[in-house]
Amino acid sequence: MNAMTTDIPDEDFITIIAPSMAEVMESFAAQGLAEREYAIVHRGGKHSFTLAGGETLFNGAKMIAATFARRAGA
Repeated sequence: MNAMTTDIPDEDFITIIAPSMAEVMESFAAQGLAEREYAIVHRGGKHSFTLAGGETLFNGAKMIAATFARRAGA
């Protein structure tokens, strides 16, 4: 099995990106993600974003990103 392969193909992920963790969590609440059984995968933190082709996103500014997941069908 490839190290990049997961044994959990039935998960659904949403990553929210914002200037602050407070804004990430406001978006989480506004989208009703808790009610839809999403949970944070790992702590949120500052990220720099670059597309695979090398294009920098957000003018190079670091943004807070947090990823949330749920099992499909939940």
